[in-house]
Amino acid sequence: MGVRSVLCTLLAAVLVSGGISCIRKDATREAVLRVPVREDLKTLDPANAYDDVSLDVLPNIMESLLQYKYLDETMVLEPLLAEAMPEYSKDGLTARVSIRKGIKFQDDPCFRSNGGKGRELRADDFIFAFKRLAIPSLQSQGAWIFQEKIVGFDEFEKKLAGLRGEELKKAFESPIEGLSALDEHTLQFKFARPYPLLNYILAMTFTAPVPREAVEAYADQDGNLRDHPIGTGPFLLKSWEPGRRVVISKNANFKGVFPTQASESLRARGLLEDAGKPIPFLDAVSFEIIREEAVRMSRFLKKEIDLLELMKDTYRSFMTEAGALREDLAKDGVQVDPENSLVEYYVIFNVKDKILKNKILRQAISSAIDRSEWIQSFERGRGIPQDQVGPPGLIDRISSAKVKYDFNLDRAKQLLAKAGHPDGKGLPVLNFDFRGTEQRYEQMGEMFVRQLGAIGIRVNPILNSFPAYLEKAKLGKMQLSLGGWTFDYPDVENGYQVLYGPNHSPGPNDSNWENPKFDELYKKIASTPPGARGRSDWVAQAEALIQEEVPWAYGYFLKIFLLSQPRVRNHHTLLVIQNKYKYLRVEVD
Repeated sequence: MGVRSVLCTLLAAVLVSGGISCIRKDATREAVLRVPVREDLKTLDPANAYDDVSLDVLPNIMESLLQYKYLDETMVLEPLLAEAMPEYSKDGLTARVSIRKGIKFQDDPCFRSNGGKGRELRADDFIFAFKRLAIPSLQSQGAWIFQEKIVGFDEFEKKLAGLRGEELKKAFESPIEGLSALDEHTLQFKFARPYPLLNYILAMTFTAPVPREAVEAYADQDGNLRDHPIGTGPFLLKSWEPGRRVVISKNANFKGVFPTQASESLRARGLLEDAGKPIPFLDAVSFEIIREEAVRMSRFLKKEIDLLELMKDTYRSFMTEAGALREDLAKDGVQVDPENSLVEYYVIFNVKDKILKNKILRQAISSAIDRSEWIQSFERGRGIPQDQVGPPGLIDRISSAKVKYDFNLDRAKQLLAKAGHPDGKGLPVLNFDFRGTEQRYEQMGEMFVRQLGAIGIRVNPILNSFPAYLEKAKLGKMQLSLGGWTFDYPDVENGYQVLYGPNHSPGPNDSNWENPKFDELYKKIASTPPGARGRSDWVAQAEALIQEEVPWAYGYFLKIFLLSQPRVRNHHTLLVIQNKYKYLRVEVD
């Protein structure tokens, strides 16, 4: 008997009357990262995973052809399941992608012909996944990535419309000209017009490969693969307790290594210490559903969770007025990662409204909005004044943009008079719709009532449930409204599409602004590769039109602050990276 066991036996004998026993610590304790999420996830079907929580989980199970480099701060793409970056034809109407050989799906009983062992990934697994986006019963939120872009995709959607059962299965097997597997490891895309932004799309989970066996074994009657995803990634779904937690565990068959290159600043932070080592380091990630901000904050302070995104109230509690982490937390080893996000908020003008079609009135309202107060009151240090559509960090973004109709009360009053309403005379009360009923929106409404009231404009704030807000937007029935957009990928085009004329209601263009010159510029931007010659000039011209016509009154870009416990290693915040957990490690007590 070893010394440790002898001591344990003696202590047990001495302390048994007090109900205390000595238990040998397990030397193989699991390395589990504990991540708080604000809501339950909605689905783990890649055809419909589009909410923040689902996209925090699923990309770690199901991989895509491309991914964003982890140790780079410029949102650069690199191959993941692809052998190399896509190759485009000279006319930009065709692209080919070679798939890495030897990649296997996770082991699962659905692979009966393979004895439950994950079979090798094939090109037709991608084609199957792409075609699923068009199934009517799935109501996929990802079909837009191919609509009007891939040759034959829209016709395929129409062919499936209204079909179910055997008729649907038969129609589903028909080919799409623009999506084909040339062999087991080569994909080909054909475009209706050049689509260089496909690279970004191939990094989205909408395009993750789906094995037909998984759908046949686990999908519901509508074809949804909601709670049994089978992927090639570093983790697999272990458990999902609705309303409580989701746990993903290490895929023992995954083969990958930690990056061997890093940006200079990340190298200086020591983020290459694990360079070249096998990943993932974690045994599991437990996503704890904690809806209340105060509870998340309390559990982080108790070290019961490992990461914490600072919201308005937690920012006030954890950060100083100078924007630094609280001294006691810093001394304890807590790390803070600030990042410019791809989220923006602004005021939308419905330019089809008989009142707001007056461009000069829109200019006056924009000049009456105090963006500094807006940010300070509702975000504290988590906001940056918006000066253009594209947030910081994007290619082709204007480097020295300024808001043409920024806060200036004297100018606002002059413009209001020029619009035919001196001091607001003759101007009816304007309805201002908000996308929530919480106190935050009530207070924001009061702020806009006061700010616009300073030049004589009366505002009626209307608090809507989010579904009711979306329905109003779809019908084009709002006047002023609070707008928000989260970029699907880090390119200026993704923001400009929200102002593209043909996307008017019921599409995402809630302003219903239609400007032929802007629309032509948008089409040029969308069909030209990022960073290509002339593209930044078109962006500057598009911005000039927006600034003059004011379909939006610019608000602010959201800034993210993410805290991590001292035991977390290799942590680096870049929100476009949704498969980051394979790179993290935790020190086990």
